[in-house]
Amino acid sequence: MKKIFLSIIAVLFVINVFAQESFWSVTYQMSVPTGETKTFTDKMSFRGFGIEGRWFVDNNVTIGGGALWNVFYEKKDKVTTELENITVTGTHYNYINAFPFFVNAAYYFNEGSYIRPYAAMNAGVIYTQYRKDVGLYRITEEPFKFGVAPELGVLIETYGGANFTVNFRYNYGMETDKTDPLSYFGINVG
Repeated sequence: MKKIFLSIIAVLFVINVFAQESFWSVTYQMSVPTGETKTFTDKMSFRGFGIEGRWFVDNNVTIGGGALWNVFYEKKDKVTTELENITVTGTHYNYINAFPFFVNAAYYFNEGSYIRPYAAMNAGVIYTQYRKDVGLYRITEEPFKFGVAPELGVLIETYGGANFTVNFRYNYGMETDKTDPLSYFGINVG
């Protein structure tokens, strides 16, 4: 218990030390599937969450990283799927859970202003859980994909130290031997 308490104090101290030169964001994320992802789940997702931290290298440039979670779901009635030696017809429940873990670099415009548009590039891995439920059968795949995500956004600074951000990010995970590429457009608010 003492180690946990000391660890929490150390983390809070480090955050406080960098507080003048950094910011953290917690975002609600909405996503629209594109490309091959759209053939698996075609519906827009309103289930997403992200935590990111960015440190200013100078007045206009940040580096940082984050962990995100996006969930896609679609129910498809009367669909036929072929598995190894059998054919299954019925209602399909398709799920994708995408967990991007990215590092990023961003350039902020309008130095000295309270409204700062920015452009960023994210790169890292996306742990992806594909799941298809058909009757008694469940088909799952859980690949790690190399991913990139260009991003455009706006940081709105306030007097109280809390900031507001809106960004648009195109997430792309490379294809693997067994899975198609993962691609979706994200709208993030936090």
